[in-house]
Amino acid sequence: MDKTKRLSVYLPEKTKAELERMADETGLSMTQLIVMATQGLLANYDAQGGGIFADLLASRHRLLAEAQEKQTQEQQAKLSMQAYYGARAAEYERIYHRDDAGYQRELALIADVIRALAKGKRVLEIACGTGYWSQIAAETAAALTGLDVRPEVLDIARAKPWPHGAPTFTLGDAYDLAAVPGSFDFGLANFWFSHIPRNRIDSFLQGLHQRLGSGAQIIMADNVYVPGRGGELITRPDSEDTYKRRELADGSVHEVLKNYFAYEELADIFKPVSEDLQIFVGSSIWYVSYTVK
Repeated sequence: MDKTKRLSVYLPEKTKAELERMADETGLSMTQLIVMATQGLLANYDAQGGGIFADLLASRHRLLAEAQEKQTQEQQAKLSMQAYYGARAAEYERIYHRDDAGYQRELALIADVIRALAKGKRVLEIACGTGYWSQIAAETAAALTGLDVRPEVLDIARAKPWPHGAPTFTLGDAYDLAAVPGSFDFGLANFWFSHIPRNRIDSFLQGLHQRLGSGAQIIMADNVYVPGRGGELITRPDSEDTYKRRELADGSVHEVLKNYFAYEELADIFKPVSEDLQIFVGSSIWYVSYTVK
């Protein structure tokens, strides 16, 4: 009785092509070649044991360890940033009162763009913080929901005067926008993009675009790198991200993930996923506005 069992094996295209070439050159079938290779592997294993896989296993273990280390670093950076913004809540808006005429002009420019684009829109604001930009968008928006991960900043935002009607402020995760209730056709995310790890930018944008839907408008603004401003810039040899070391009024020191982007990088990131893309890069602040494809 034939006790041979049939096995279905997936072969990468390159391996399959090389086996086909070998079969043509030797006159043997691919099945015969695979059986011979398997028999050779088994004989080698019987003679030397699992040691023949040492290099393969070591490489796999190394990659797993590196992935776990990266995941741990990202989680630590996320928790560090959350702790920083929680501690900074009371002094958060001081950055917007910088005594710099050029900086103030660029803030005013972005505020005007937001008022114009958000007019009559249902706005979802990511990382709304203490509501500085919420107040500007709410001047013309039909409705606004502000999302942040820190309750301290949301408490400050809720306590502000809202002459055009109080927005909804909700505790939530920028990477889980599907959990935010409501219907929106406009996205606002100011001074948040620089805090996204570079390897999570695509997933963040995908989640944001899916939540808002095709045809929604978005504006994002953030800092241009200015040497000496906003704390010491830190680079790490094992990370594609950069960080800032910052000291708060209470004397506490924090290392916060803070990435910076040139015009070309912004174009590379946003062009593939947008229509009507506008990019402005000033001396202190950049912004992008676009329509979701």
